Amino acid sequence: MAKRLGDDGHQVRVLVGGTPDMEVPRRFADKGLDFRCIRSMGREIHPWKDLRALLAIRREIRRFKPDLLSTHASKAGALGRFACLGKGVPALYTPHCWSFVDGFPKARFYRRLEGFLARMTSKIVAVCDDEREFGLRRGVGRGEQTVTVHNGVNDLPGATTRDPDGGGGEVRLVMVGRFERQKDQPLLLRALAGVADLPWAMTFVGDGPDRAGCVALAEELGIDGRVTFAGYCDRVESHVAGCDVFALVSNWEGFPRSILEAMRSGVPVIASDVGGCRESVLDGQTGRVVPKGAQGELEGALRELLSDRAKRERMGRRGRERYLERFTFDAMYRKYCELYASLVSGAGDRVGAAAPADLRAPMPAPERTPRLS
Repeated sequence: MAKRLGDDGHQVRVLVGGTPDMEVPRRFADKGLDFRCIRSMGREIHPWKDLRALLAIRREIRRFKPDLLSTHASKAGALGRFACLGKGVPALYTPHCWSFVDGFPKARFYRRLEGFLARMTSKIVAVCDDEREFGLRRGVGRGEQTVTVHNGVNDLPGATTRDPDGGGGEVRLVMVGRFERQKDQPLLLRALAGVADLPWAMTFVGDGPDRAGCVALAEELGIDGRVTFAGYCDRVESHVAGCDVFALVSNWEGFPRSILEAMRSGVPVIASDVGGCRESVLDGQTGRVVPKGAQGELEGALRELLSDRAKRERMGRRGRERYLERFTFDAMYRKYCELYASLVSGAGDRVGAAAPADLRAPMPAPERTPRLS
């Protein structure tokens, strides 16, 4: 987003937690983006560090004088909106999965905090309809204040150049995700053990605190020879494009980009029915959506796709079509730009102001180049 906005003539400065040597700031540097590291801004709550981060963000707002502050994720979203107080800058907030979804620790506290912060937010952007409706049901924001802009990903040259099944008998499966409580790799391993009579090879991409336990579980289940733990990878396209089935087994989600990357590559998806997964994966058409934590249903979905190559290819093609219809980066970018324009012009900078009638419309030409942070 920042790169494209800059290419289109807007002035953008990114504020990011951490230090310049960390992965995300390095990506910004590689893209030639204007960014500042807020060293004291971290994921966990730490009153003293959070106060320092808040003051640092306010200094950046004073220096850069943005026309709009776009905040993302719960921690940066909270600090950014507090920093806007008294600055006369409209604040946009995209949670990317609410911090009070079922299963989150301290969910009641975070729901109350998000409800309070919504009062100082010009617009709340949900990345899927499920996220929008969940927040509204829990009393965060108002209907006219909250809009949905589905995530989108860039298309890639040769994204659908694939060799189904690798020309051999094994069906290649991939799951991308950090090994922690949100993702349920153990459930997928147990389900795979239940279809061990079929030819498959599984690759897990990612790292995290629960990885060692999953390695031990694969050994215990007797499937370790068919499972690869590829570790962390900052470019997963080759893993996804080279597989036959993509799986995302989770306990909660917002609107996962990894599913869109699989659809982009023409790969059928098996996903847990959490968050907005059902808004991207059409059950029975582009893949299978199974209940959270249901090993039997997951085994059934795996057996169905592992046993039928024609169905995999048909679902993959339909997934690619659906990606092009709804989930490209350009589609997401146009919607955000229309929203930015409404806030900068003053049409949507009041809490509770109505959203644009059609977020798909092109961004109108502003009277001056907006500055975004």
